[in-house]
Amino acid sequence: MKSAREMELLLKRMPVGRLAVMCKDGPYIVAVNYLYFEGGIYFHSGLSGRKIDALRDDSRVCFLVDDIGPQVLWDTGCGISQIYKSVACFGTAELVEGSFEKRRILEKMVQKYVPAGYQVAPMEDRNIEKTAVVKIIIESMSGKKNELLPSHTVLLNHFQRSNKPYKDPSRVRNKGD
Repeated sequence: MKSAREMELLLKRMPVGRLAVMCKDGPYIVAVNYLYFEGGIYFHSGLSGRKIDALRDDSRVCFLVDDIGPQVLWDTGCGISQIYKSVACFGTAELVEGSFEKRRILEKMVQKYVPAGYQVAPMEDRNIEKTAVVKIIIESMSGKKNELLPSHTVLLNHFQRSNKPYKDPSRVRNKGD
């Protein structure tokens, strides 16, 4: 991926990212629900635990999102390849301070994951107080992709969830895009 815009669209679209931190006993990676918003990556957590402790000791992080497509057969290399898009972000993490800002980010996260029109109960102050919200300040990012080409033959195998034809979700337009 060459353009920042293409990488940002993938960051906005995907539901789960992988956060890599450095613990005292070595690297640790964990999947998190997240929000890409105003040029930063946000996630929520408990106030303590392995990832929060690691971030307090060393704020440097790597964050990865990927969209995995089908495996394909073709006449190049070893004859099989994987269709995918991925973005790796490098930066530092900081705890979001203040209940107003934490609430604003948490409400944006809820909007990302809850279907439009679904009524969500207002967040209680006591729940916001016992929730950590972390912002990743992106210092750099890089993207990779291997797109489906007309010369590829989609391989139906045990990793696929269905035998429906693969459609690249970044090429499907939704209302509001």
